[in-house]
Amino acid sequence: MEPEVRSLRDLLALFARACRAASGYFKSIEVWLMIAMAAATVGGVFLAFMGEPSALAAFGLVIAYFTARPILHVKGILRWPFF
Repeated sequence: MEPEVRSLRDLLALFARACRAASGYFKSIEVWLMIAMAAATVGGVFLAFMGEPSALAAFGLVIAYFTARPILHVKGILRWPFF
């Protein structure tokens, strides 16, 4: 059952409720690292289309993180739950 949104106030209340429900996930360092890697990927693609050699740095960061991530999980530095 979807909540009924009739006004901007209802929409903002629904958004606030959703943010409160998801607040535990935003405390996770891994979530923020994944957001940073998504931003680096998008930025790297943009820079690559612009012909900038700095796109290699963005892609290198993403590749290094996704290579190091399993190692960090095995060593126990990152583990679920990430709070």
